[in-house]
Amino acid sequence: MEDKKIKIAYIISSAEIGGTEKMLLLMLENINRYVFEQPVVFAIKGKGKFTEELKKKNIKTYVYNFKEKPFVFFLFLQTLKKESPDIIHSFLFAGNIAGRISGYLLKTPLVISSQRSIDAWRKWYHWIIDGLTSAWADLIISNSFSGKDVLVKKAHINPHKIIVIPNGISSVKLQCNVSRESLELKDSEIVVGTVGNLKKAKGHIYLIKAAEIVLKQFPHTTFIITGEGNLEQFLKEEVQKRGICEKFIFTGFRQDAEEIIQLFDIFVLPSLWEGFPVSLLEAMKYGKPVVSFGVADVPYIVENGRSGFVVKPACYQQMASCIITLIEDKNLRLSMGLCGQKKVREEFILEKMLNNYTTVYTKNVKMR
Repeated sequence: MEDKKIKIAYIISSAEIGGTEKMLLLMLENINRYVFEQPVVFAIKGKGKFTEELKKKNIKTYVYNFKEKPFVFFLFLQTLKKESPDIIHSFLFAGNIAGRISGYLLKTPLVISSQRSIDAWRKWYHWIIDGLTSAWADLIISNSFSGKDVLVKKAHINPHKIIVIPNGISSVKLQCNVSRESLELKDSEIVVGTVGNLKKAKGHIYLIKAAEIVLKQFPHTTFIITGEGNLEQFLKEEVQKRGICEKFIFTGFRQDAEEIIQLFDIFVLPSLWEGFPVSLLEAMKYGKPVVSFGVADVPYIVENGRSGFVVKPACYQQMASCIITLIEDKNLRLSMGLCGQKKVREEFILEKMLNNYTTVYTKNVKMR
């Protein structure tokens, strides 16, 4: 008799698209349909680009907004009970808390939480809540070793309960349909770019400060910032104030961000905290040399001096120096790009990540 397929309900407290949402979309699209039923998603922070994308991909999704209507939790719980999943897998802080509470109340066979960053934004009480409710999670999957470490140190969670599955990305290279002309880039210009939501954690202000130094030596350099967020106006005012607005392009949110990356000569990740940054992997996949602050698992991904430069967090002077070194040396850009491309191909591919998740799901749900 054929084994019953496993049903997963994903719970996520996000409406927009960042690294976590990209990874979940990849998992939803590529999950093994011989082993798993069509998954269902519960988005508990309202509508946004992420929920729009789920709808486009015909993924069954329930949308709530716990912040605006807290009592909708009871409708959420009722719907989750009706869906009757074998596994609840939650993402992000509020999603994890909702997943643990609902899993406990509904006696779901397997409850999994996720850790996607080092979460430097958290207050002391967030760590206490995380630690206390972790008793209702059977497993916690972190996408980074630094994420696991912070849960152990700050939330006092048993390390044996936490496993690490690094992010993986598709090895398929997209055709670039974005031309330099469409972004008004000249052929002679060096393009330095980054991709990420425009919020404090992503540290765009440090890229702007570094750019000011770089442009004094190499005025024919253009900086591209792809993403949207609540700091967009502030960042635009900063480049205006520094007299370098003509050397910056803010593209806003782009569905084709992976194609825009292909126009970069150098990729910069100025994040102040991260987990396992997807945009960094995407840049390396296309052979782009990278300059990144050495936060979270970045030193594990980027071999400093071989596939890029890893610099001290918030040290924009050092970041500028590394960008200048790469602008000056085209051969170095090429060799670093090839080195990073090889590492992604060997260690951070989607198939490896999906196999790891499938093993965790099937092994643990059978045990319970």
